[in-house]
Amino acid sequence: MERLILWRLGGVFGLLVLLLALFPISYISLAGGDTRILGDSGHPLPRFVSLKSNEVNIRRGPGKEYPILWQVQRRGLPVEIIAEYKLWRQIRDHEGAEGWVHASLLRGQRSVIVKLTPEAQPLRAAPDSGARMVALIQPGVVADLEDCERGWCEIDVGSHDGWVPRDLLWGVYDFEFLED
Repeated sequence: MERLILWRLGGVFGLLVLLLALFPISYISLAGGDTRILGDSGHPLPRFVSLKSNEVNIRRGPGKEYPILWQVQRRGLPVEIIAEYKLWRQIRDHEGAEGWVHASLLRGQRSVIVKLTPEAQPLRAAPDSGARMVALIQPGVVADLEDCERGWCEIDVGSHDGWVPRDLLWGVYDFEFLED
């Protein structure tokens, strides 16, 4: 009886190994219950990156044979990778437009863009609405993302470094930086 149970358990284990080999689990469990799927690159999807070049062709599909839809001329612009195919990445910009770019035109350095608001927003010295104002930043400004905590993100805009409410920025997920 014991041998039969061990034999069946071995068979179940073998079947599980075979299934995992045929259908690999493509989910990753990160801090805070982040369970995004993994793309061909091994990185989670979706994810934010930024443009590496001042001239990036956005194509209809994943290859140079696909027509160019438009060209972005803004190094550092944040984009969201939503799919991968070999060395090509399907991206979405802050306006919701989608297209494909070669992976070599993207970099992992994070940036954000200030969402459209009726007026400039204060950049604060600390993550607090009562903190000293460092500068005013205009909607559409692209900044390097440094950190986020307690609903605020630290950004670097040229010679100014400071904090802005997270909900004013596009390029960072709510589940990131969960030490809040």
